[in-house]
Amino acid sequence: MTCPLVSAVIVNRDGGDLLAEALDSLFAQSWTCLEVILVDNASLDGSAEAAARRHGGRLRVIRNRDNEGFARGNNQAMEVASGEWIVLLNNDAVLAPDAIEEAMRSAADRPDVGMLAFRVLVYDKPHLFDSTGLLLYPDGVCRPRGWEEKDLGQYDRADEVLAPSGSACAWRRSMLDAVGRFDESYFAYLEDLDLGMRGQLAGWKCLYVPTAVARHAKSMNSGNHSKFKAYHVERNRIYNAVKLLPGFMLLVSPLFTLNRYLLQFYAARTRRGLPSRFVKDYSWLGLLGVLARAYATALVNLPRMLRRRRAIARTRTISVDEWYRLISRFKLDAIELALKY
Repeated sequence: MTCPLVSAVIVNRDGGDLLAEALDSLFAQSWTCLEVILVDNASLDGSAEAAARRHGGRLRVIRNRDNEGFARGNNQAMEVASGEWIVLLNNDAVLAPDAIEEAMRSAADRPDVGMLAFRVLVYDKPHLFDSTGLLLYPDGVCRPRGWEEKDLGQYDRADEVLAPSGSACAWRRSMLDAVGRFDESYFAYLEDLDLGMRGQLAGWKCLYVPTAVARHAKSMNSGNHSKFKAYHVERNRIYNAVKLLPGFMLLVSPLFTLNRYLLQFYAARTRRGLPSRFVKDYSWLGLLGVLARAYATALVNLPRMLRRRRAIARTRTISVDEWYRLISRFKLDAIELALKY
């Protein structure tokens, strides 16, 4: 087996000790054809400086004066990366020592695969899954496949999935050259689903690699139910709907959104799922404010998203029937979306 160069990228914002552990896990990889790039988004905790001192010339550091977000930060690294594959790792995630080697072996004889989804476990509860790929609800929102499920062997088999979670994944450079990189309008959240779907529509496959193992301390920097996350998820799922859903599904997607809202309202009232945590911390008025701001921003940017939808249509190689089957196969259930923590 040849040894294609892999560029491993971490985007950091005040990662603290977790960043140090994430970088150590990259430099401990059994895959030797590896370069490591750190993009620091104006951290104030000294984590980037500590990383530069610890790893010296082995680590390439890109420093931003402002917080440029997850999407742009990764794009900056992709622009200078030399690898045939780009491995993305969150600053609050760590890789098993053979994770990249296992990922590369899985893709060696699959030129149609443009994306690799790692087996991502909960950082301090490795018997629970964080992600084995992504699932899509028919209004543009997504959630990791297997999230918080107990590991009972149900995800031990390699399989094609919709898209990888951005917390630990790999992207083939030739796919990125064909469909583009992350949409920087997203800033953070759901940009992995957008890029993965653009790849699928252009005929690239995503492979889940169960032997490429990572552990992820989810949303350590922004909070799993913060206003920041709620706003970006709701705004970006509208971007996803406009850009990525087939025409009829886009037309009826508000009905799916209404169904989701009703179930999330029930979850909040019965103190279940993430909606209940959000309302407890920020109130119903705070929730309505986040939704209003998300819709207002999405409306302002609607013409730009429609232009991007037309651009995606020009690169689409799968049929409309295949498009619907893809979404149906990896559909996220509304009850699971609303009631799971």
